[in-house]
Amino acid sequence: MSNSDNNIYVSQSQNETKSTDSHGLHEKIISVSELLSEPRLSIPDYQRPYKWTAQNVMSLFDDIRMHSDKPAYRLGTVVLHNNTEKSSLDIVDGQQRTLTLILALLAINTYCQHNEESDEVKSINKVLDELPKKVQTFINRPQFKDDFSLYNLYKNYKVISNIISRGDFILKHIQFLLTRCEVVIFVLDKESEAFQFFDSQNSRGKDLYPHDLLKAFHLREFKTDDEALRIKTVDYWENLDDDRLDKLFSNYLYRIRRWSRGQSAQTFTKDDVVEFKGITLESKTLPPYTRRLAITHHYIDDYNNSVHCKIAGSPTAYPFSIDQTIINGRRFFEMVAHYDALITKYKAINNSQASSSEHIFTLFDHALNKRASKIINTLDSYNSYQRRRKGDKLTRNVFDNALIYYIDKFGTEELPQAVELLFAWAYSIRLTNYSVSLTTIDKHATKSTGMFMCINEATLPKNVVITSIPSLKIIELATNQKPESGSDIYMLFDSLNYIDTSGA
Repeated sequence: MSNSDNNIYVSQSQNETKSTDSHGLHEKIISVSELLSEPRLSIPDYQRPYKWTAQNVMSLFDDIRMHSDKPAYRLGTVVLHNNTEKSSLDIVDGQQRTLTLILALLAINTYCQHNEESDEVKSINKVLDELPKKVQTFINRPQFKDDFSLYNLYKNYKVISNIISRGDFILKHIQFLLTRCEVVIFVLDKESEAFQFFDSQNSRGKDLYPHDLLKAFHLREFKTDDEALRIKTVDYWENLDDDRLDKLFSNYLYRIRRWSRGQSAQTFTKDDVVEFKGITLESKTLPPYTRRLAITHHYIDDYNNSVHCKIAGSPTAYPFSIDQTIINGRRFFEMVAHYDALITKYKAINNSQASSSEHIFTLFDHALNKRASKIINTLDSYNSYQRRRKGDKLTRNVFDNALIYYIDKFGTEELPQAVELLFAWAYSIRLTNYSVSLTTIDKHATKSTGMFMCINEATLPKNVVITSIPSLKIIELATNQKPESGSDIYMLFDSLNYIDTSGA
């Protein structure tokens, strides 16, 4: 076994290292350059394919850039099995990130070779030192046999090369990545124990939710010395249970934000948390478009701390919009509280008013007309078996999200017309499909001619409500939605004249 300074597998006496003899566990915090210098790193045959996307890569580099002014930044954990038979350190957990870091090193080295004369490159080479040669040991060993992994490695290498060649990742970022970005290394002597440890790290009763990662990120970006304000701001989040937060992000915020840009939003996972990371207004350099966000941010704080606010007795909340650029830190937590309250109120209004089809429905203190009231009342009270079907619940989610998006942008102006329009658009997918899956609604919601894109591009409510929704022909209806099926949704469509019976 190597005795070099870079050796990951170390004795208990060495600095920053803990050893548990009963399991042969060795723990150490090391820099990225130390990790990549280890000559015995290996990808075992049982490992899953390399499947990080370009978005994962760019998110990693964004995080590194964002934290480059800090003394150190922890990138995560790597679990290794000390394979004595092969004299290798097999990566049990942390493969995706480790491979991406190796791609980064190779891209940096290639860039330097092609720009040898510049002063910045000479400085980068001093930081790299012998690291490229040490990584070559790993590169020379074939790690993957499947084309899927090889393609993703090549694609992400090109992404990283573009980031570096564009000048988005400069000398100070490279220095920070190699010397002050850290990983926590766990080395176990037995393969079975390595997997047991990996499982315990990733599922102590329940795996982390994506919103847990967002909480940690935005707490780091909470720029204030006012501990009372920090506690007050985060307190709302802390009082929400995980299932409620999970549904808020997965079923509403993530889908509305993505669908409004015509992007798929089927499931919200840890790989998608970048959707809720944005700008830190305290950063020294910000692009021009952020000025309006910064002005609003500081004005709101200035007014709420002013004598005018104390006289009026009514502080002003930040005017959030659901599709806006995320403001990291305090405003993120405030935004989550704002939309949780709005969506909770929306759902509570529905549950409290469901009655007969003649009941005039009030939505956010705005009385709807008879047609819109009939729609909401029917959706809240039609055949319970049909209403609980997966396809019906998914369709209702599309309608609710479109209506929430409209109200968030335009308030209650032209609301009855918007309710009718969004119902006809959303539920046409229910009537024309025998079964409705998550993929079905996702395709419907992301169409460029759909209502999410329409609301996104609209500047006035009338731009939305003048949209023409064509009537459905009998021949277009799914067999389980035709008149003889007794479908409540069909009968509602028919009563509102959204069924064309001329060719029946």
